[in-house]
Amino acid sequence: MTQESHDIPEDVSAKPAHARWSEVHPARAALVYAICYPLTQLAASLLAARTTSLLAIWGIIAGVGLTSLAFALLLALSLCRIPLRAGAEAMLMVGAGVVFAAARPMVVAVVGRWLGAAETGQRLAEALPAFLGQESVGNTALIVWAIFLGRLVSRVIREGKLLLPVAVVASIADIITVFHGVVAKVSEQAPEVVEAFSATMPVEIPAGVSVPVLTAVGIGDFLFLALFLSVALRYSMNAVKAMWAVFAAMLVAPFAFFLWPDAPGMPGLPFISAGLLAAIWPHLKYSREERRALAVSGVLVAVVAVVVWMAVRR
Repeated sequence: MTQESHDIPEDVSAKPAHARWSEVHPARAALVYAICYPLTQLAASLLAARTTSLLAIWGIIAGVGLTSLAFALLLALSLCRIPLRAGAEAMLMVGAGVVFAAARPMVVAVVGRWLGAAETGQRLAEALPAFLGQESVGNTALIVWAIFLGRLVSRVIREGKLLLPVAVVASIADIITVFHGVVAKVSEQAPEVVEAFSATMPVEIPAGVSVPVLTAVGIGDFLFLALFLSVALRYSMNAVKAMWAVFAAMLVAPFAFFLWPDAPGMPGLPFISAGLLAAIWPHLKYSREERRALAVSGVLVAVVAVVVWMAVRR
């Protein structure tokens, strides 16, 4: 396949007559979803601040959680549909990162510490102004930043069938890092850092209120979501069905906390990968040699995962 065909997903470059408006005009659709996403969260936070009823707050949290998740996935799909070259993707990624840092002063402070300039980073963070809806704007910028980064990374995948091993390996790595790896340690020692790099619920959940919806989705989840959707679009693997399958899987994800109530967090990639693979499975065609190679690789990955899991739990 030529370089040009990698720059423009097949679903975008060849639009059938019955194509949806969001397929024909992905940039406009992305703009609409990018506006609706923070407005929904802002409206929910303002509404929650005016009520004291736990039942009403429960309903607001559940409603904004489901609606925000749907808008976030629709935004991701629309951004992945826009035909762009790598240079444009990189520029948009940098721009979204700047907006994200401006809306999340904690990010500036954290980057300053990473670069060995903690005082400078802290001063810059304190100089950034606060504004209404700042958290929701930061959430939107984080999603856009992660989507364009995921689009860039997806360019290394030259065959659609590679989504299976990529999804499996990424899911295993996510499980290890969230429960006993870097994410677990950061969640315990500096939870504000994890929160800064996640799209979070703008409504504060009162004590004693348990709502089975996602209250935070990390940047890595959006990155791999964009990677999966970009490849699915490129190789005509029904990205729309994949997106809604991911939505359904992520609705189930919060219930996993009932199984692991003391978990520092819940890995999102296994659910995202499960939804994606369920939707695109008919498109994954392998030869006998490829199936044999996948089986051997799967055994090796499982062995390595068990060894790593035992090592990090010590």
